[in-house]
Amino acid sequence: MLSLGMRRDFIIFVTGILMLALCLIFCKPGKRTKYRFIRLSAGNLLIHLMDGLITFVNTPDLKREWNPLVRIWGFGWEALFAANLIGFVFIVLATWYFGKYEHISIPSKNMFDYYMKLFYGENYKPIWVLYKHSKNWKSQFALIGYACYWGVTIGALFPVIGWIWDMLDVDIPWWHSAYLSMGVGVVIALYQCCVWTREGYLKGRE
Repeated sequence: MLSLGMRRDFIIFVTGILMLALCLIFCKPGKRTKYRFIRLSAGNLLIHLMDGLITFVNTPDLKREWNPLVRIWGFGWEALFAANLIGFVFIVLATWYFGKYEHISIPSKNMFDYYMKLFYGENYKPIWVLYKHSKNWKSQFALIGYACYWGVTIGALFPVIGWIWDMLDVDIPWWHSAYLSMGVGVVIALYQCCVWTREGYLKGRE
């Protein structure tokens, strides 16, 4: 267990790294700056490193870890590290892909019209759920990558913040890091689908 002073310093350190990560992520997030890919990838990496570090400090034996790999299947740190490494590689690839994607300019009546024309062509039949894949793979991968990056990155903040509450002995009855992470992550991902579509739609109106 950390002493009171060490706990305070550790919380300050983790909070500072999280602030740095958020600065990297939200510094002109929608603009194609020169180092955008590096900034977004580095910001995501810092959040996940802090998640691993603060988890190790609070439960080195993983008895309080909620991840299904540990809680249900009984794996240890090796599995967690491998899963997070695979997840980070996926995020880096997604970041690279949507970062280099150029929105296609399509004259459209509204965002929904743009979305359907982009993925299903001019003579599309209106649908309200994506029950089939588009043949426009490049655009679809860019959309999925954009949504996943923001959903996973923002969702990853909640476990770290949850551990900080725990170290501060702050009891928030409704706080459940895993459920908040998944719920907010999904909402953010869906919202970013709209943001990505809106960017393409506005380009068609220029």
